[in-house]
Amino acid sequence: MTDNPAIKFFHVWDTYAKVVAGNYMFHRELGDAVHQILQERFTAKAFTILDLGCGDAATFAPLLEGLQIKQYLGADLSDAALQCAKENLSFLRCPVELRQSDFSAALQEAPRQDVIYISFALHHLSSDQKAVFFRHAAQKLAPDGVLIFVDVFREEAQPLDNYHAAYCDFLRHSMSDLNDDEKASICEHITHYDFPDSRQMICDFAEQAGLRLIASVEPHKWHQMLSFQRND
Repeated sequence: MTDNPAIKFFHVWDTYAKVVAGNYMFHRELGDAVHQILQERFTAKAFTILDLGCGDAATFAPLLEGLQIKQYLGADLSDAALQCAKENLSFLRCPVELRQSDFSAALQEAPRQDVIYISFALHHLSSDQKAVFFRHAAQKLAPDGVLIFVDVFREEAQPLDNYHAAYCDFLRHSMSDLNDDEKASICEHITHYDFPDSRQMICDFAEQAGLRLIASVEPHKWHQMLSFQRND
């Protein structure tokens, strides 16, 4: 989801539900990759989670079933989303804290975490802000913790306006369950508020912050999952 209150698309829950149900942004493949990382890394170990820009947690919550979670901390600016998240996470047998907060502020205020998870939110920030995010994330990760990052990416050397035009063309042709008004709303969101960087730039930000890439999955050129851990 998103922490920017100006981005209206992600607060139109029925439209976003159609996007998820249609797997248009490859939530299914990306979710499988996230679940595999959590299972492999924390099979016999309880762990804490910081979920940044958690929204209603509808796509992330099912990935947590059966895992040993010590504490879940979620942050989002939308109170309505957090109320839905409370219900979607009610099956967890650990303390659940939901904060109405900007995800950057929530990251700085949180204690160290075993897992920091952020999905389809960081691309709303500028490149400089992304670099700051990775520095703060590196500081907040436990020594054996993992940052799991799901987002959209520009292709290498792809200009931003070219990405906007190409992605809007992609969604107009692929998101068949959405009506014309819904597609137009998403395109407006993309052209005004989406600032994705390339995979290489993201990896450079992470490396400069003291993180190294440990796993990735790319079900589609613009939709990827990257996970990082601290170098120490």
